[in-house]
Amino acid sequence: MSSDEISEEVLEEGAYHLTQMGLTKEEVASRFEIQPERVRSLAESYRSKLEAGKVHASEFDRVFWEDVKKEAEGDVKVTFLSDKGFHHAWKSELRKLDGPLLMSIYEASRDFVGADPNQKFLDYPPPKGYDPLAMDREVRKAVEVIGDLLSEKWEGQKGRARKKAAKP
Repeated sequence: MSSDEISEEVLEEGAYHLTQMGLTKEEVASRFEIQPERVRSLAESYRSKLEAGKVHASEFDRVFWEDVKKEAEGDVKVTFLSDKGFHHAWKSELRKLDGPLLMSIYEASRDFVGADPNQKFLDYPPPKGYDPLAMDREVRKAVEVIGDLLSEKWEGQKGRARKKAAKP
């Protein structure tokens, strides 16, 4: 098996958990790049192993596959800075924050990336194995995500202001 291939056990576990979370066989198949019938077979195989006691599903497993599902649906997890240090959050969680707080997080994260003398190397793909700029790459991604959220909030506020001004 090459390093790009996914083991049969992981495919079984993923197919089982993701279908249990409500994804269709077709959706799982699309994400795993396999046929829907294979998804059914994999999920059934894992279910039978569970029933036979050959494998044990834990809360950790469920949470892991829940996170995989979120990311597949576009809800990315980002690492960002605030005045209290580094934090991790889902984009959907950040979307709930108010504009001023999002702006302070955006500025702190942008300043962190901007202060690194090695930031010019962020435009190049990371090296295989250890990436000394991994944190910078994560924070840079967060700056983009938070910038998009701020734009959404700004557009939303402009739209509400227009509606308010249009009322007689």
